[in-house]
Order: sequence, then C-alpha cells, then structure tokens
Amino acid sequence: MKKLLLSIAVIASGYAVNAQVVCAGVSPAAIQGNYEFSWAEPGTDWSTPDFNVAGTFVEDTLMIIDDGTPGTNPQGNPLGAEACAGSPTGPPGPGVYNDLTGKIAVIYRNTCEFGYKALQAQNAGAVAAIIVNREDEVINMGGGAEGVNVTIPCVFVSSVTGQLLVQEMANGPVVMFLGNKVGAFANDIGANNGEMIVSPYGGANSRQFDGFTPGIQMYNFGTNDQASVNVIATIDGPNGNYYTETVNIQNMLAGDTASIFAGNPLEFPAWTEGGVGMYDNGLYTLTYTMDFGGTDDSDFDNVLSSTFSIQDNVLSLSNLTVAGEPLANSYPSNSTTEYQSCFMVQEDNASTMATDGMWIVPHVDTAAGEVLAGAEIFVNAYQWDDGWVDLDDPNYTFDPTTNDAFQNLNLLSFGTHYPASDNEVEQPVFVPFQTQFQLQDAVRYLFCIQTFESTTVSFGYDNTINYDGNQGIFRQPPSPVHVDGEWYAAGWAGVSAPSMALNIFDPAELGLEENTLGGTAFPNPANDKVKVSLNAEGDAVLTVADVTGKVAFVLPVTLVNGATTVDISSLASGVYTFNVAFESGATSTFNVVKK
Repeated sequence: MKKLLLSIAVIASGYAVNAQVVCAGVSPAAIQGNYEFSWAEPGTDWSTPDFNVAGTFVEDTLMIIDDGTPGTNPQGNPLGAEACAGSPTGPPGPGVYNDLTGKIAVIYRNTCEFGYKALQAQNAGAVAAIIVNREDEVINMGGGAEGVNVTIPCVFVSSVTGQLLVQEMANGPVVMFLGNKVGAFANDIGANNGEMIVSPYGGANSRQFDGFTPGIQMYNFGTNDQASVNVIATIDGPNGNYYTETVNIQNMLAGDTASIFAGNPLEFPAWTEGGVGMYDNGLYTLTYTMDFGGTDDSDFDNVLSSTFSIQDNVLSLSNLTVAGEPLANSYPSNSTTEYQSCFMVQEDNASTMATDGMWIVPHVDTAAGEVLAGAEIFVNAYQWDDGWVDLDDPNYTFDPTTNDAFQNLNLLSFGTHYPASDNEVEQPVFVPFQTQFQLQDAVRYLFCIQTFESTTVSFGYDNTINYDGNQGIFRQPPSPVHVDGEWYAAGWAGVSAPSMALNIFDPAELGLEENTLGGTAFPNPANDKVKVSLNAEGDAVLTVADVTGKVAFVLPVTLVNGATTVDISSLASGVYTFNVAFESGATSTFNVVKK
C-alpha cells in the first residue's frame, strides 16, 4: 500500500521550522529549490545529526551508490544502487562499494532496511545519504538494526524528486543542501515556497477572479546583519508585466524574520486590473526576488516563483495543461476503505459561476498489475454548512479523531464514472454532475472525488503550486481529504493542489427547471431520517433512485411549512436522487447520501 504523511492544519509557529530545515537543490539552476522530504532524526534508532540545531547541514555533490550487484529492480533502477549487498535480505556477499568520499550518496529504496543502506554509504565515505522512494510520496524512516551506527545525515525523498535529481546528474554535477540554514553562512537571506502567497487558484476563472495581494515571509539566515534588503514581487503575464512592487527592510539583523503580508507594517499593495472581467486570459508567473546588494553565500532561495492562469471555462487549484485541463504529476494515497480528495471554494462573487461537472485525473499503478477499468468513482459537490470561521475558530476542532468541522456537508449534486479502460490512467476525464447548479455568493463549498477502491485507485495532484502559505495566512483549508472515515483539514503533506477542475459556465445558460423549488435535505449524509425542505406546500410524490437510476421507493408526502420528514432506514449505504413532484408540474431534484 502506498503511504504518504498526512498533514494537519499548519500553525503560524510552523513557519520558522519549515524555512530553517530544508532539502534543497543548489546547482545547476534546473534543480534549484526546496523539495518535500523527511529525515532520520536522532533518537532510539538513529545516531544522525539533529537538523533542528542551527548550522547543522551538509552541502555537497550527489553520487549514486553502487554495491556491485548487477541487474535492475522492479522500478527499473540499478540493483547496485539499493545498497543492500551483504544484508540479511540483500544479495549474497559483502558488496564492493564505489568510493563516495565527500559525496552525498543517492540510494534507492527496496529490499533492506534504511539504516543498513545509510551505514553502507557512510562506510564508503559519504557525508550524507538521500534515499529515494519507490512511489511519489514521502514517509518516515525507521533505522532498523543499523540506524544507531549511522552518524551522517540521511533524508528521504519521493520517486519524482529522485528521478529529477538523477536525470540532472547525467548532465553534470548536482549540488544539494541538506539541513538547517540558520547560521550556516555569513551572508544568506532567503525564503521558502511554503511561506509565500500564491494565486488563490492555479486555474482562475475570469467570471470571478479579481486579483490578490502578494506576500512572503523571508529570513536573514546568515550570521551577518544586513543594512538594507529589497523584496520585489512581480507578476508577468500574456501581455507583459502587470505588477512590480518593492518592499525595503532596513537593518535586518542576523536571524531576523520579515513577515510581508497584507495588514502588517511591511506589506505589498494589492494587484488589481480594475475589477472582475478586466484581467487578460492566459498564463501568469508570480515571482519574489530578495536582494541585499551583495553576494549571497547560498542564493538558491533568493528567487521563488509560482504560475497560474486565467480562463473562461474552469476553476481549479491545480495549474492547467495547454488544453485547459488540470495538471497532475503526483498521486498520493494512504487508504484502505474509502478516500475523498477535495478542494474548497468560497467567494464573495461566486454567483457569477455555474457548474455542470468536474475534470479529474484518476490513477492506479499499472506496473503493479492494478486495473482502473470498471472502478467506481464519484464526484461530489457539497455545500459546507458548518459554522466555523477559520482554522483557529475556538468553537470547532479540526483534529482528525475529534473533528466537528465537517458535520454539515450537504450534497448538492454528484456524478459517477466507470473508466472504460486503463487508457484513462493519469489522463484528465470529465465527469458530469447529475444536476447543474449555480454557486452562491460567500457560501462555502467542498468539491470532492471519491472512491471505495482506495487500496488501488488514487487521484492526481499538482506539486508545482503550493498553498501552504495561503493556508497559513488566511487560515482556510484549501484541500481537505477524507481517508478511511476521518477528515484531514490540511490534506496531504507536500501536495496541496488536487488535480480537479470545475467546468464553469454563465449562470444565464443554466436550466433551472429541474430544481425550481430549491430542495434540500438535512442532515446529509444521514442514517435513518432526513428532513426535506422546499419552497412549496401540500401533497407531492417523492421518488428515490440509486446512482444507476433504479427506483428504491416511491412515497406520497405532504409538506407542511415547506418541510417533511422521510424515513430512509431501509436504504443501503450510498448516494440517492430524491425527486419531489407536485400536481402543478413543479419538481425538485437533489441528492442524499445514506450512511
């Protein structure tokens, strides 16, 4: 089963830790930037250096380990790069390792324990080790029997990160920084891409989009004070430069932090082009540049950027492909019974948009023999009616085991998709909702993809855009997930942009005759009974059908004060369509989930 660390809501104090401890590409330019990782922390099963201590780091050139074992593993990587020769579960013989003196060893996961791999790298002269996962995800590493003998830093990265680094190594030397930046260099300012404001949507919609205010948290990591630091934010798009603003920081002492966010003493002005509909459609790049007028001793984090686009027909947290479909490059999963990948929408001018379905990117591991064809996948549109204000609301808890912030998710519409073949693996697929609807101003929605075949089926994410900074400042959960019965408000660690895109159109084109009475059900999902509410009175006929269209029951009902209670205890768990029809011809159609 694939494993990825589940994250919970980011707290403000987490910013400093995120920025200090990094696994970052230094050179060449193609690999510069921070990567999601875990590290072997000293304790009962490791004797590794503690990255939480300021100035604890390694910066050096990568080299792939080779224990002399011929052949390739199931992922197509060299068996010799697993560093398992001589281990209880590895190839026979002690292994003849290449000379890694002064290098950071690159090792592939498989077969033997993490501690054994790291120890072999250490014995071969490596100053640190990077272990690459089989899947595109990050897990915590146990030291096993040999971890207590490992005294070099050891970090763990995803298969995608590992592939990027190894491919670049074929072109020449690759230098990485592993550890704590504070006090590591004399002159060193920088920031982290998880602590900067990005566009609220990777695929923004022209009917709703009205700019945003850039912001970033930056640091003087170095041991020297800096007399003057400029932080420049630019937005470039389809017709050139749209925004360039500079914030100047005077007398930034060693170890200081500057929080440049709206409402703070240091802030950027808002980016606006004069209102909704005034922004050019196309691709944009937001860039933050930090400069103190001298030479930065570790400059890989001096320039950070994020892309987004504005289009007429979609709304998505992820970036979009050239075809305007959601971009997917990561497929996290850690579920055994049920999984929903979601994104939240709440906009003051949301009523400018109507939707009739979602684009999704399904995934299975075909190399492991998994099959997507015929899998049952739902797309769900919920109105999120819980009363919390933000992630710091004292009246609600967002802890997965005691979560009370997801109690009033009322299903507005849904769709069902059965992939015709495995050709749909990692390809954008459109799934229509059974009922089109118009979004309402300031109402909170949660749009989700769901599967009950979650041991094999997962869904795409775009790891090129990071919403951690937005969540940390605005305190709203952009992409919750539901895993095996529990809600995780902050979603997956390391990826925050699900590859889902609402298909958006003008509400004037919406056929509202299917639900002219505004029907809703509460609670929804429900166990035994639901209260059906409509803008109508009197006698009607309720028809309840399952997702295949099979009628479960037909029931005469009488609405008093616009409401009636319906017993659904006889229904099996699942999603049902309720259709209420009056003699006048007026109808209301909506969806109810039976727990």
